[in-house]
Amino acid sequence: MGKNKLAKFGEMETFPHVFQYTFSAMRESEESFPMKGKWNEFFGNDNPIVLELGCGKGEYTVALAELFPEKNFIGVDIKGARMWTGAKASYQKGMKNVAFIRTNIEIIDAFFAQDEVSEIWLTFPDPQMKKVRKRLTSTRFMELYQRMVKDGGLIHLKTDSNFMFQYTCEMVKANNYKVLFQNDDLYHSDFSDDKILSIKTFYEQQWLERGLTIKHIRFVLDKRERFVEPDVEIEYDSYRSYNRTRRGLVTDDMEKELNFEETLGVVKKALKDLNWDIEPHGLYDPIAYVLSLGGKRIRPACALMACQMFSGNSKAALYPALALEVFHNFTLLHDDIMDKADMRRGQPTVHMKWNDNTAILSGDAMLIKAYQLLAKCDPKDFQAIIDIFSRTAVEVCEGQQYDMDFESRNDVSVSEYMEMIRLKTAVLLAASLQIGAICGGAKASDAKLLYQYGIAIGLAFQLKDDLLDVWGDVKKFGKKIGGDICCNKKTFLLINACEKADAEQKRELERWLSMEQFDRDEKVAAVTKLYEDLGIKSLAEQSMRDYYDRSIEALDKLSVDRERKEIFYQLAYDLMYRED
Repeated sequence: MGKNKLAKFGEMETFPHVFQYTFSAMRESEESFPMKGKWNEFFGNDNPIVLELGCGKGEYTVALAELFPEKNFIGVDIKGARMWTGAKASYQKGMKNVAFIRTNIEIIDAFFAQDEVSEIWLTFPDPQMKKVRKRLTSTRFMELYQRMVKDGGLIHLKTDSNFMFQYTCEMVKANNYKVLFQNDDLYHSDFSDDKILSIKTFYEQQWLERGLTIKHIRFVLDKRERFVEPDVEIEYDSYRSYNRTRRGLVTDDMEKELNFEETLGVVKKALKDLNWDIEPHGLYDPIAYVLSLGGKRIRPACALMACQMFSGNSKAALYPALALEVFHNFTLLHDDIMDKADMRRGQPTVHMKWNDNTAILSGDAMLIKAYQLLAKCDPKDFQAIIDIFSRTAVEVCEGQQYDMDFESRNDVSVSEYMEMIRLKTAVLLAASLQIGAICGGAKASDAKLLYQYGIAIGLAFQLKDDLLDVWGDVKKFGKKIGGDICCNKKTFLLINACEKADAEQKRELERWLSMEQFDRDEKVAAVTKLYEDLGIKSLAEQSMRDYYDRSIEALDKLSVDRERKEIFYQLAYDLMYRED
């Protein structure tokens, strides 16, 4: 982190109207946020409270507060160095109806009591075109907002993104929210004289000069128990807004500090730039195909972020990160053959699109290519990295063998299963973090702590996979629900069900397990009900939380500033609550 950022963070600590409570800080605190339910005491009045979520530099928050002195305004963002601009400006002006909170928006309800907020402004949020749960107008966030916004409170969205605007309009329509104003060209509408429109942020002015239209929708947030996520296809934006152009650049921007989304962009572009258009195409086309199917890219992104945490940039870890992702996809080619899987990430698997022999041989080539990529690391780190990578590759094979062995055993214990998924899934994520840390010059003790963190979140990640295979949304999960149930796969859920079932439940479970011919939907429904009757879902979720806690404990011990670790606290949280 640059000295300028540290100076801004330090100065904000002196501002009486700024509260810095990141996700990790809130988790460590044994007490609730002191201002929750008491914001009117802080402002010294009973005026309505208005939030701006994702406030950036805070210029919009300050401008709204100046226009509407009869209301109290609070800007919220995780980027403290940006927020400093508005925080300092409002402090110097002596404004009494402005405050700022530096935190993660996902936990915003921890800062406000029920019905404490009157309005929420969302000004130019990232549209998150590929991640529904990240969109600030998704039903996930609507559910969050209603915990603190009074019944009949208002939500405002102002955006340059056609995708974000159309998605929000569809969400509002699907949930029957009352629309008060909706326009896709705000500055050429009947409301062009509205004093709110006099506020133009720096980037908004640039978008207008660029010829982009500004969209706005205002609707009423009435309380409800059930939310409907819109099931529509919306065309992605064909441009990138200012301040979003850095994603996908591999060279220049890797000299700078990137957030997780930007790092994923680096990984995606670097993978795309790998050349598979070579002879023989029968060997390399399947490799290009499987890498084009997408995926979370968590492992290479973690390697780059771990490197950045210790060195200030991620460039040194690029080739090892790519090696880890190519290796991971190699294992998927072979796993799909062994599991007889017909779909991967919503598309035909390689052995279904070509044949088993092609998938085996292309997978072998991927393993070799992974080692070639790994060899491009800094020579001083090569021995340590190659040792970790090779050990991990063998462990992944050991985990797969255990998984195969379990298919013919009816006495698999929970501890055996957890060891299997540690080897098959967790060690690769952990190795990615450890390798990235080594590339960044981390001490051996810190690299080991990151490995421990990776093992814990890797185990939680696999338990989440087990849960999603039974209770996930097929559109988000990318493959049919109930695949593990249909092939009698030994999962945390099935093993615990077998251990906890009474005599009658065990007979019912064994009946389904012994069937060679069955109706797929009927079997999935019957076994799912048994899981629910036995409380298996809650048991798995508790185990996930335990591993999550272990990951945080390891992260807390890292000898780096809390600010530099924040992205990994957030990653652990996101993996806990993912839907795909």
